[in-house]
Amino acid sequence: MTFLTRVSTDTAQIARKRLADNYAWHQELWQAFPNRPDDSRDFLFRLDRRERFLTVWILSTEEPVQLDWGEWKTKPVNSTFLKHHRYQFVLRANPTVMRVVRLEDGSRRKNGQRTAIYDADELKNWLIQKGNLSGFTVEQAVCDPPVKEYFYKDKKRCVQSRVDYTGTLSVVDYEKFQNAWLKGIGPARAFGFGLLLLSPIE
Repeated sequence: MTFLTRVSTDTAQIARKRLADNYAWHQELWQAFPNRPDDSRDFLFRLDRRERFLTVWILSTEEPVQLDWGEWKTKPVNSTFLKHHRYQFVLRANPTVMRVVRLEDGSRRKNGQRTAIYDADELKNWLIQKGNLSGFTVEQAVCDPPVKEYFYKDKKRCVQSRVDYTGTLSVVDYEKFQNAWLKGIGPARAFGFGLLLLSPIE
């Protein structure tokens, strides 16, 4: 079973918890799944800020335990929710490409390092390609300009690129689509990216 959780809170509570960046949020939300301490991350989350208020969305295969902050509301996802043909969607993503290096023999290979995408056309193409791999076609989409987000891990300052997409899509492969929805779209899914929020179009 899959669960969608909405947590409402405010900046005062967040300040007291010292949740300053996405890495801190991942560590905090992991505490909502105490029965899986040895498993790899298997939930997605998204943060939506509106002035001094904050909404946290969590998609998980296990019902989370309510933590000691915010107002938590969890609902199981209906089995028919992912069987519609068309959806409105909202996606916060970390669009990147693998860096390619040229070797001494003239050949090229990817070196495993990701580079953020900033060009508007490339950002839209990135989403279209992800859709093709995830069982859906992007009918139309708008993306906000990329925003740099900083976080600290092991006392090292790191940066990620955040892009918000909104639009409509149509499903062409339901198995791939359901798998992508559950596992997330794109990289950095442990840091608040990749959760595809959907609203069916009847």
